[in-house]
Amino acid sequence: MYSVEPDGAGPRPWPRRRTWPWWVLIAAAVGVILGVPSWRAALTGGQAGSANPQQTAPAAGYPAGASQAAQNPVQVAATGTQAAGALPAGYTMTSSGPLGPVDREFLTKVRQAGLWEGPAGNMAQTKAGDDRVKEVGKQLATDHKGLDQQVRQVSAQLGVPLPDKPSDEQQGWLNEMTAAQTGSQFDDVFANRLRAAHGKVFALVSQIRSNTRNELVRTFAQTAVNVVMKHMTLLESIGNVDFGSLPEPVSGAAPANKSNSAPAVAFQPNAVWAVAGLAVAIGAFAAFRIFRGSRRSRHRTAY
Repeated sequence: MYSVEPDGAGPRPWPRRRTWPWWVLIAAAVGVILGVPSWRAALTGGQAGSANPQQTAPAAGYPAGASQAAQNPVQVAATGTQAAGALPAGYTMTSSGPLGPVDREFLTKVRQAGLWEGPAGNMAQTKAGDDRVKEVGKQLATDHKGLDQQVRQVSAQLGVPLPDKPSDEQQGWLNEMTAAQTGSQFDDVFANRLRAAHGKVFALVSQIRSNTRNELVRTFAQTAVNVVMKHMTLLESIGNVDFGSLPEPVSGAAPANKSNSAPAVAFQPNAVWAVAGLAVAIGAFAAFRIFRGSRRSRHRTAY
């Protein structure tokens, strides 16, 4: 284990070695970075290399991992090859496209609106103190009669069951109008209850109009948007709406559908693997330099 120096200085406890080729470590680090995708594909059974791009790229508005049938409802409706369970949870396929839970809620809300706003408009004809309230009530009753016919037709086509009575809250509003002792009291309850209700349902109706995947629902939502906007304007024309009692607008409210939000930064696993490989190579190089330095220090101390 001893080496003899040419100058006759005597044997050394450590054999003389050549300078470590540092470029080998750099080449190894580059090789790790370039080889990461292939190694990762081999470790995962080749799934990364055999994936079909048409299947892995979801259509706009559909969650990652949704089936191709769910992402292309028009093609599915035309071919009739939609497999059960392929759509996102709560969705069903119809001849006019996917039908989701919020679509069904929208149809239910429109039906319930007609079940109490129509009677409220009819009640205004006999209990209102202001002629303008009577006019607005008559128009609301007429419009909701036509809208109710449409929502029942659309729901029948889509197989959505509808309620046959208003909600408990809506029935309570009708009871308030019935209990009004004077015409002016009725006018106040009529204008404020109906205006608040229209503002609340408008948020849902406009959301459906913007984001539904179902063509039939979208067309009906456009009609509903126009009717709700018209009724809010009519109710405000009465002149006694208390706008201070309405919910305050929220700035920058998050959209209900994530497809309208800013796209999230995509996670890049290959980049993580590359950084990890580079870190390992740098760590190995640093460890080698420390070990080599300690050997040189011991070597010099021995002499």
